[in-house]
Amino acid sequence: MPSSSNVGSGRWPSNAHQRMLALFCASWFVFGFASPTGIQSSKSGIASRATSGLAATLQPSDECSHLENLRLGTPRNPGEAGESNLVARTDHFRSQRPQRVVEEAKRPRLTASVASASKAAGQDSAALVLSSITDTYLLRESEFDPDRLAGLSTFHNPADDRLAGVPAELADLVTNDGADILATAYTPKDGFHTAGAAFDALLGRDEAAGRFVPPLAEGDHDWMKQPLPASVFSAAEQKCLATAIYFEARGEELRGQAAVAQVILNRVRNPAYPASVCDVVYQNESWLNKCQFSFACDGVPDLITDRRAYRLAKDVAMAVTGGKIFLPEVASSTHYNATYVSPHWARSMERMTQIGSHIFYRTFGGGWS
Repeated sequence: MPSSSNVGSGRWPSNAHQRMLALFCASWFVFGFASPTGIQSSKSGIASRATSGLAATLQPSDECSHLENLRLGTPRNPGEAGESNLVARTDHFRSQRPQRVVEEAKRPRLTASVASASKAAGQDSAALVLSSITDTYLLRESEFDPDRLAGLSTFHNPADDRLAGVPAELADLVTNDGADILATAYTPKDGFHTAGAAFDALLGRDEAAGRFVPPLAEGDHDWMKQPLPASVFSAAEQKCLATAIYFEARGEELRGQAAVAQVILNRVRNPAYPASVCDVVYQNESWLNKCQFSFACDGVPDLITDRRAYRLAKDVAMAVTGGKIFLPEVASSTHYNATYVSPHWARSMERMTQIGSHIFYRTFGGGWS
């Protein structure tokens, strides 16, 4: 009698044969041909159609040029070129820095959206260029269009121009959003302002445009309507003005120093006085203790010992000259005196205000009464 082990081993080959036959039939119905070549061909066709569909989906249009790096060419041989292109371009895309990917994705999308909006509105607008500067995006137009710039409040706020170039110590004294076009220290440094306007004014091509003219109040004189000569912005004129502020008012608060500077510049505007800052400050300097500003004829050497105070005096001088600071309470005053003296000329003038230890006056007739 055969053993039980032999009987079991005789039945297993029959069962395995039946299972292989069943698998063959199932493969026949699913793939049509049960050969490995047919299966591989079917799988390659499916992959080819999927790759071709993906390539068509990712093929960049005119408005989606940022997908250029994801372009997948249609494979010539299914299962070979298509798969290699997919792997190569995917690896190239993954190797890019995240920042570059964000930049390349944002640039054409924003440009395309702006262009589409302009076409829908039927307006001809200047081309917009998006540039990346340390992760900051700025819109720049090829032509200066005030209407368009007014609408770009997301990128530029005109209120920011008020304190452009102004030292922090003088921020509270600023009374003018703009400044004289010749005061280039206060010119905003961004793409929303033209850079050639100051040069046009310096060369005399447009003498009135952008010049600061003080606001007139009741009782002010007509000569206040005139802008200051361009020469007052020179280094020599600014040195004379800062020196006068330093010696006449360095012990005063900044408002008091600005008031002294305003008086000196009012005299430059006034035709009854010299037409330059240095000539106004040092007028009659040879008359001992009888000149216009006491420090110029008191016989004491003009030595600057407090460098910080002189730096502030220079900042005040430029701010008042450029029109960033104009004190309406001082207005068209051309005279002042210390509170501890009583000059005879004060009785013939209109007292305007007192700031610190100085009292300010303006004449009734515009010059000497």
